[in-house]
Amino acid sequence: MKDPDSQSMSQADVDDLAAQPVRPPRLLPSSEAAVAYRLVYERVDALLRGRADVAELMVPACPAWTVRQTVAHLGGVADDIVSLNMEGKGTDQWTSAQVDRLGDNSIDELLDLWGQTIDPVTERLGLVPEGPGCQLVFDALTHEHDIRGALSEPGSRTGDLAFEVALAFMTTTYDQMARHSELPAIRLITPTIGAVQLGDPNTAKDQLTLHVSDFEYLRAFGGRRSVRQLLALPWHGDPTNLLPACSNDAVRPPNDDLVE
Repeated sequence: MKDPDSQSMSQADVDDLAAQPVRPPRLLPSSEAAVAYRLVYERVDALLRGRADVAELMVPACPAWTVRQTVAHLGGVADDIVSLNMEGKGTDQWTSAQVDRLGDNSIDELLDLWGQTIDPVTERLGLVPEGPGCQLVFDALTHEHDIRGALSEPGSRTGDLAFEVALAFMTTTYDQMARHSELPAIRLITPTIGAVQLGDPNTAKDQLTLHVSDFEYLRAFGGRRSVRQLLALPWHGDPTNLLPACSNDAVRPPNDDLVE
């Protein structure tokens, strides 16, 4: 079997993947999302604590933000959850308000503010369905790696609960979209989640197969890969018809390739 990040698959690879048992995607419990969210916070804190010199570095994956502004968003989301300020959640206006409100703080101050909300946020996750908690972890994990990219300090790219929770959100979201639209079905394989079937291959117009690393799936389907990079993934089948799911108001691929 070739490396999961290989840009092509032989017929033997495809046959091997086709023989693997597949399961439907599923969200993880909110209790696990709470643990994963704390894990991401602790990693970002360990990465940035005491590093005022990196505050104004631009974040290539979020070109409108510096490292400090990205942390302001992360802390601002947690602050809004605790304050029940959820009107317009996920919109540009909502996230911009977080950066405007907190963006003048130092990195350490922002980490302190974020840390003070961890307990109440994780307590609230125990009161909501699985989806919001998994989405919160997806957002936090995505921005952790945005920051790591700005620092050229990669790490923690697979094999932990944060990836399990984030990828559960991503796969269930695509599965639902595929079953209610004209999107292709996908047989997806990553090291952490194994083989999952996204969409109904019996009713979808196309059935694709994709075998990639956990990290590459997070970045590709999380708006961190250009259209050219998306099409260049090691697909078995033509991925052109899935581009609407990877290029819309919620997920906006960069115009230029993002290499990490």
